[in-house]
Amino acid sequence: MPVSPLLDEHDLLVRNAKFAARVRMAFTRVAREVLTESPDTPGNPLRVSLARALLNPGDLTGPGMAPLIATDPTVSAAAAAGRTADLDSAQNAVTDDQILNAVRGAWNLAAGVSSELMTQTSASPGT
Repeated sequence: MPVSPLLDEHDLLVRNAKFAARVRMAFTRVAREVLTESPDTPGNPLRVSLARALLNPGDLTGPGMAPLIATDPTVSAAAAAGRTADLDSAQNAVTDDQILNAVRGAWNLAAGVSSELMTQTSASPGT
């Protein structure tokens, strides 16, 4: 599946107010999930810090985390495949589940949890 060119990701997704709102709500929903996870979860303090910050946003008018999610390969490919002359077609082609999965997949990256920590923890005995 080809992904959207960078300018398309920006113009058709990041700058689309509906897409940004959907991403914002996905981050809010996942933030609630993170706040209920075990404190033993790798990177938990950073993950919880991000969740708290996202649940108390300072600005709801900007794109928020939409740029991070617009560049997710699955999201970008869905947008590219669904693009028509209608300005909302690209963002309409992306499902809520695709956005939620992209948010869950990007959470550690956004929180600053290193991939090394995730690898060390998952390779540890008893995990």
